[in-house]
Amino acid sequence: MNRRLRSAILLVLGGVLGLVPVLAANLFMRDYVRSQAEERLMLASERLLKNVEQVVQEAIDVFSTLPHYRVPDCTPDLRQAFLSAQVRHHILHDVGLYNVNTGEMYCTALRGAIQFRAMSKAVTGRVDHLKYQSVYEDMANKRGLLVRWQFSDELAIGGFIPDDHLILNSMPVEYASAASVSVMLSNGPVLVETSPEIRYREMSPFANFEPDPAWTKDMIKTVSRSERYPVMIWAGVPFETVWLTFAGAMDLINGLAILMGAMIIFFFVRLGMKKQSPIFSIEEGIKKREFIPYYQPVVDIQTGRLAGCEVLVRWRKPDGAILSPGSFIDTAEATGLAMPMTTLLMEQVQEDLSEAYANNPTLKAGINLFNRHFDDLSVVGDIERIFTNSGLRFSQLMFEVTERQPLENLDRARAIIARIQKLGAKVALDDAGTGHGGFAYLQKLGMDVIKIDKLFVDAIEPGVETVPIVDSLTQMAKGMDMTVVAEGVENDEQLDYLRKIGVHHAQGYLFAPALPAKAFLGLIDAIGMFGDTKASLQQGDESVMQQVVNV
Repeated sequence: MNRRLRSAILLVLGGVLGLVPVLAANLFMRDYVRSQAEERLMLASERLLKNVEQVVQEAIDVFSTLPHYRVPDCTPDLRQAFLSAQVRHHILHDVGLYNVNTGEMYCTALRGAIQFRAMSKAVTGRVDHLKYQSVYEDMANKRGLLVRWQFSDELAIGGFIPDDHLILNSMPVEYASAASVSVMLSNGPVLVETSPEIRYREMSPFANFEPDPAWTKDMIKTVSRSERYPVMIWAGVPFETVWLTFAGAMDLINGLAILMGAMIIFFFVRLGMKKQSPIFSIEEGIKKREFIPYYQPVVDIQTGRLAGCEVLVRWRKPDGAILSPGSFIDTAEATGLAMPMTTLLMEQVQEDLSEAYANNPTLKAGINLFNRHFDDLSVVGDIERIFTNSGLRFSQLMFEVTERQPLENLDRARAIIARIQKLGAKVALDDAGTGHGGFAYLQKLGMDVIKIDKLFVDAIEPGVETVPIVDSLTQMAKGMDMTVVAEGVENDEQLDYLRKIGVHHAQGYLFAPALPAKAFLGLIDAIGMFGDTKASLQQGDESVMQQVVNV
């Protein structure tokens, strides 16, 4: 992924995730506040319900002292009994005989006959002969609850409880001013209610005002039902009113959430600015086939003909930039990623060179292997899978073993090399003399080719008659019947010296740099077009090579 795009994504993700603690804290607190309000409302409703039950119970207790066991006549004794009951139970505004059909209460203790207007149908409680009804007394201008003991379909003893005896002052103090409460019969009619609007109108009966929508918006509601009587309590309070009571706690929680969000944003900003892990980048590059082969020509310096090439890896980034191995190969070797990288290169080499090498059977292609390739036989399986039935014959392949990383088990490495050689390919010791194995590798591993490192070739300078390490490696190779390849040849003096001491092949900038596939294939075609290139190389004529490099 493009680094700028990755950074932008991480920054956006950090900003989004940075808001999560604040949003989560507010969502959690809203649920918590709502549950706390519901719990407190329910407790207040239960207290109010007990008060209402007590009032109703007092009315029923009055009936127990009256002649409810027979149909009574309105006598002075009965009127006196009603008066005594009313004095003892102040919650009753009137007690008397009640005519169900006319809604009239007569034979009362103080006022004779009283007319009630029904505000609801009568509802029966747990006891069939006790009835409860919402009524309105026009004379006293009062609404309330009529409890009656029914003797017949027409006659009952009735007790009138005014609505102001049904106490509505039990809401929690911190939001009592915003609460709405109703005492209701179980069949729905309201006996008494209070709300911010009702209280406001009671305080200012002549004022003109518009009710505040906030009084009824997003209400937290509870309902408490009596198990003894057909009454229930409905209570509600606006959520925002309750929320404001938690303002102090929310300031603290929001502060902590903002701090946590800032830490998350800071983390993602740092992550977005941080360079991507080289291991991750290499893994992604392998998946996207960004590692490609470049081909450095190898020349037979005794005949002047093209002998083949060494396959070198380059990293072609999505923006077209080409990175040399120095920026990634050490990490790839250390992490084992050099193995899938090599497999990818072999697949591309097979695609690039099959046709050209099929037409030029003397050309060779050198492919680098690393120490971990010699841990098991998987590399042999990869070679067989990729190059079997390919235009590239096994005899045209040479696999180079570097000394930079030591081989852990020489016996196992020798067995793997023998399997590669059995296929028909050659095996070379790369960077000979610079690493861990030295001459032990040559003796134990059965190499076919020695490649002299550029470090030693650089020691060949004008006027120098002998270069001990180069001379020794060349003589040793001759004694072991091995081919010698010199790396990093950059001038004619080096070429002349190497040719003189019998070095077979060479590569380096004197001939050509590592070339992309198209340019290297152009070189092969050019050699076919121009014929023998020996004279051109000996005379330093770069016309053929320059034509190829410009491709």
